[in-house]
Amino acid sequence: MKYYYKAAWAVIGGISSPSDVERAVLVSGTDFTFSLVRNAEVDLTEIDNNQAIARLLVKSIVGQRGSAPFRDAIAIEASEIKEERKQKAESNPILVYEAEGDLPVQMDRHHREQDGIIIGFDLIDKAEVRQLHKPKIEAMKMAVAFEGGSTSRFTELGDGIHLVTDDGKSVFSFTASASGRTTVFTSNPLSDQGVQNVGNRYHTLLSMDDLTSVERLFSQMAVQGADQLKTFLSGWAALEILIAKAFKRYEQEFLSPFTQIGQESMRERFLARIKDVMKDKYRLSDKFVAVSAVLFRDASREDFQRDYQTFRDLKERRDSISHGDPFEENSLPIQQVDALLRKYCLAYIATQST
Repeated sequence: MKYYYKAAWAVIGGISSPSDVERAVLVSGTDFTFSLVRNAEVDLTEIDNNQAIARLLVKSIVGQRGSAPFRDAIAIEASEIKEERKQKAESNPILVYEAEGDLPVQMDRHHREQDGIIIGFDLIDKAEVRQLHKPKIEAMKMAVAFEGGSTSRFTELGDGIHLVTDDGKSVFSFTASASGRTTVFTSNPLSDQGVQNVGNRYHTLLSMDDLTSVERLFSQMAVQGADQLKTFLSGWAALEILIAKAFKRYEQEFLSPFTQIGQESMRERFLARIKDVMKDKYRLSDKFVAVSAVLFRDASREDFQRDYQTFRDLKERRDSISHGDPFEENSLPIQQVDALLRKYCLAYIATQST
């Protein structure tokens, strides 16, 4: 049976909606689309209906549902959900993901039809559907967040999965189961070039298997309102993994200038010996130095020292937390780890797309 999956997030900071259009399609494929919109009411109608039906089911169980016809009752609940989302999204642009596919549906399980709408329980595995689309979503969040000049965070506005029968009836499946710091966000309108940048960056990220874990951790870090400690640790872990992955790719390039004096076979043997001896002895800060040298060849000594000191400070803070030392959540250097991760990840992506 055909399924449709939609999800939406308010993008807090970094970018704002394009100044001259209501919708900017960032990336689209045969079975999915990412868009940045000003108003998501039309896009999220099925999500609202899904949530409205869920609320009505709960009200029916506790005896609070009124006597309005089913479709009218859905419309009333959905209108309330829309208002709640408006307040949550405020005036921020909204990232909308729409996808479709085919799923085996066990319609022999308990379900009923009312006013042309089929409601069932555990007809599909929603967690499996969400997991299927998660890599695309995580890559897009990073692609969008890195287009702005400052921090971006994402507030989840809801998601929903509904099915459509061959004769056009909607099917809704349900599961039968029972911080203290203010961050100032700035944003700039997304230009036509920005839309193109996001699309190109998304495709590059999706093709880079070595950044999968970095994208996942960044996605955790970028949840608006998340626990500050989790945000910091997720950001640091993403940065640490990025440096390790980049070093593996750039180690030989970094070392090669030291061995470019005659006798190619001897130089190769010497380089191989260095790599063999040092493979388990490089400190993370050593790897950071090597990666910085390759990614930012023309950087000034001052810029390099600034990045290196920031990296050392972040590592000391992470180590201190790991050792159980006391800390204040409001003092965690989240913006610093976000900025360094952004800078190095963008540079790493650029080397893969050129």
